[in-house]
Amino acid sequence: MKRYTFLLILSLIAGTSYSQSVDNALKYSRQEFSGTARSTAMGGAFGALGGDFSSLSINPGGIGVYRSSEFTFTPSIEYTESKNSGFSEDKYSFTMGNVGYVATFIPRMAPEKGWQNFNFGIGYNRIANFNREGYLFNLNSGTSLLDRWASLASGESDELYPFEEKLAYDTYLININDEGNYQAVLFEGDRMDQQKRIDEKGYIGEYVLSFGANYGHKLYLGATVGIQDLYHKSTTSYSEFSLMDNITSLNEFTFNEYMTTSGVGVNLKFGAIYKVTNSLRLGAAIHTPTFYNLEEKYYTSLSSTFEPSIPDGFPEDGEATHSYYSADINNKDLTAIANYDFETPFRTILSAAYLFGKKAILSVDYEMIDYSNTEFNDSDVSDSMEDNQKIADTYQSTSNLRIGAEYRITPNFSLRGGYAKIGDPYKSAVNEGYDTYSGGFGIKQNNFFFDMAYQYKEYNEDFVMYDGSVDDFVRLNNTNHQVRMTFGFKF
Repeated sequence: MKRYTFLLILSLIAGTSYSQSVDNALKYSRQEFSGTARSTAMGGAFGALGGDFSSLSINPGGIGVYRSSEFTFTPSIEYTESKNSGFSEDKYSFTMGNVGYVATFIPRMAPEKGWQNFNFGIGYNRIANFNREGYLFNLNSGTSLLDRWASLASGESDELYPFEEKLAYDTYLININDEGNYQAVLFEGDRMDQQKRIDEKGYIGEYVLSFGANYGHKLYLGATVGIQDLYHKSTTSYSEFSLMDNITSLNEFTFNEYMTTSGVGVNLKFGAIYKVTNSLRLGAAIHTPTFYNLEEKYYTSLSSTFEPSIPDGFPEDGEATHSYYSADINNKDLTAIANYDFETPFRTILSAAYLFGKKAILSVDYEMIDYSNTEFNDSDVSDSMEDNQKIADTYQSTSNLRIGAEYRITPNFSLRGGYAKIGDPYKSAVNEGYDTYSGGFGIKQNNFFFDMAYQYKEYNEDFVMYDGSVDDFVRLNNTNHQVRMTFGFKF
């Protein structure tokens, strides 16, 4: 990866002090299988059930369970709140969780034993949502990003790295001393208040094309071609404010980073469901890696404010405020752009479901993923190997457990509940595993059905304020509330 992805974006959204590419390896590999409201309410545990459009992204064998054609769509509302020491930022998002159509073909003279029906499905499932805002702060810090910039700067001023050190020099935050070395405008003993704002937008959506069949009402087979659309936009604003007792003439500075990642990936999924008895079903599915081609765009800006009257005449131009961009957003010569290939890990899902007559269902999915197998493939082979080694050193094999239940109160009304335990992908003490809790109901009348679901999850992230500030970890607590409504028609 280029230097901007390997060195400069280290603290953009990372939960540790690793590079942005390593952090995004996890971000773009994690998925939530909750396209429809019924699947969401049951914790996404549909690997052995089928008959729901979400199953096409979980276990494609589920498409063979359909006995009639169906159309569904699922609007959803999400609310995310991020807290740091009592301060919180929140964000609402309105998305389309699912749109899908399944067509069923039943031969006129289907044998009692043999192929009973053949099904085809096409549609869309939302499998990741990146929308959130966060606010972090660290008061009375003895460290500063300016010291790091001064240590990285070398050579003539016009040779400085244009996305950070050059901006710091142009805004008078670092300067050259009498020995020809770069130094920060801070004096020994100066302390700073630090704050960081994070604004993320984006999603991963999967367009699915599935085929499946039912053999003797015992074995259900299916395959899905998944085309994933990825978009991720992040903006961070990092500021430092001088304390009143400081000697420096600097009042404050703000460093902004802007990055957009977009691209398309493709994967294959294969699955089967076997009906052991009329009550017990077992399922298994394997997902190939998603092979992405991604483009990143990155640029920065920096502004500084000094005391308007300075006895020694610094800054040299006599101005109190300075502001520069690394590039105008339309200037492609100075906006860093990188194209690279990215590969997510394999997934294996084992499932079981038990049907208590026509009254209740209990379903369990167990998913295994090795995040250390995530890979970047850049034109610069040495950089890709270095990033991939960091991924292998950072992440581990983990598992996810999803449990769902449904109880049919009347033939037309059902209650549902679900729980999921998402495993920790880190080898280190960093723990980003979390639990989700969900519930909902379903109503059906003739050929129409309506499902509603609510899901709650809470998780913590440890951030560094900027790359190199390893002693200043700040914890962000995130809570996510999601409501989904599925409208479905059978025909």
